[in-house]
Amino acid sequence: MTYIQKLPVSILGAALIALGTGQIAQAVLLVESESAVVNLDAKEVLFTIDFNRAPDFLTVDEFGRQADSFQYFIDPSGELPIFRPPSAYSHLSSIIRGEEIHVAGDVRIRDVFSVGVSEPNSGGWGKIRGSVPYSLDGTVLKFSAPLQLIGDSDGLFSYQLLLTEFGGSSDSVENKSTIASVPEPNFALGELTFGALSVGLWRKRKHKSAFSPVNQYASVKA
Repeated sequence: MTYIQKLPVSILGAALIALGTGQIAQAVLLVESESAVVNLDAKEVLFTIDFNRAPDFLTVDEFGRQADSFQYFIDPSGELPIFRPPSAYSHLSSIIRGEEIHVAGDVRIRDVFSVGVSEPNSGGWGKIRGSVPYSLDGTVLKFSAPLQLIGDSDGLFSYQLLLTEFGGSSDSVENKSTIASVPEPNFALGELTFGALSVGLWRKRKHKSAFSPVNQYASVKA
């Protein structure tokens, strides 16, 4: 059974639960479009996600899980799929966690592996490498991060973007970064115009499930 076939069942189930609790059901959080565009001159990357609805990053349940969240798994090698042998996480350089927005109001970037006692709110991932601000305009989220902060050097990295709702995965996309093209000075009169120079695209969606690798201890299926 395909994702598209299953989706109406999920929506129907959510509607029935909403009727029983008196709450208004929301659509399952999905990715409408997304990109990771690298500015090599600035040595930073702009991440953009357009969701199918406005996300709620501030509401949490009794377990501290956000109503809506996102997480990036960064692979500096630029290869796909992200989770591949010999170890699901062995190729990764960093984890970008929207799951911690409710804690400090920013997007935290962490090491993959923890050393010693796990930090609070880390989900079992490693120490904080740094954090960056984000903007949310309706359904569109944007944030920029230095390449060094995400553990990349040349701007040609691959990633998985995972969406979750109260810890359960709702959508995922695997893709590669693109390099911002700079037009000739004569053409742009010195003004930078960013265009996506595609270095590849590989998308994979997954049906909403009870577990997701938003937590280090959750299982990962490639």
